[in-house]
Amino acid sequence: MKNNLKIWQHQLSLLKSTELRLKRFLLLIIALAFVFPAFSKEKPFTLEPVKDGVLIGTGVLLSGGDLILDNVLKVNRCEYNGEIYNKDNTNAFDRFFMHSYSESRDKIADLTMAASMATGFGFPFVSLVFEKDEEWLTAFSMYAETLLIANGFKETLKLCVNRARPYMYYDSETFPEEDLEDGDFVNSFPSGHSTMAFACATYTSYVFSKYYPDSKWKIPVIAASYGLAAGTAALRVSSGNHFMTDVLFGAVTGSAIGFLVPWLHTFNENHDLKLALYGNGLSFKLDI
Repeated sequence: MKNNLKIWQHQLSLLKSTELRLKRFLLLIIALAFVFPAFSKEKPFTLEPVKDGVLIGTGVLLSGGDLILDNVLKVNRCEYNGEIYNKDNTNAFDRFFMHSYSESRDKIADLTMAASMATGFGFPFVSLVFEKDEEWLTAFSMYAETLLIANGFKETLKLCVNRARPYMYYDSETFPEEDLEDGDFVNSFPSGHSTMAFACATYTSYVFSKYYPDSKWKIPVIAASYGLAAGTAALRVSSGNHFMTDVLFGAVTGSAIGFLVPWLHTFNENHDLKLALYGNGLSFKLDI
């Protein structure tokens, strides 16, 4: 009884400290909303019908396809048969970081991911409300494409790969019932939270640096964005939801998506992309 009380007290203190950090971060975002207009804003991104049609279409196809395949057709859906997995079947690197399930850390990770995703909406919000320019549409479109592609990519991979979550290697009494019922207990790879959090962190850092290259807030914004993403990844491991390789893969692919989507919108301003069709194939030339 005393041990259970200590565990609950520890989890409560974790929740309170995380709630305090989130409140501070949200206050920082609000403060930045008033600070942004004071800086000279660049316009490094442009929208193009074809390019953005392809990007948004890819995101909708991936995310929409997953909804149909997973929730309607139930492709590759697994049912729990009471098995408890053997830790010896995991690699030494992942085994070192394994944890049993923690509901409190699981919920905290949801909050940190939500906070990380909220940062990207700061650009269209500031442009529309404070700066009153047309950049809000560009920023909103790029971020929507980033979220759709990142979500669709990680969900499609989860459909293709069955990997039991780390908590499945521990006492069955600690297993989250909801995951067992909907088959999510074998969706460990990749970490969706890490993919989304790092996609948002990279997007926010890159876009802020482009919009406000001379801002003294550039380093704090980058540090806060990646701090939230890293915290989310760490919580997904410590809550028993993911192996370390799951979150590392999610961090790399999420960061790649978060960079590539806005970067593709800089071609007209900073790059010269040329395509030429010859008899022996298609030639690409990119001048940076």
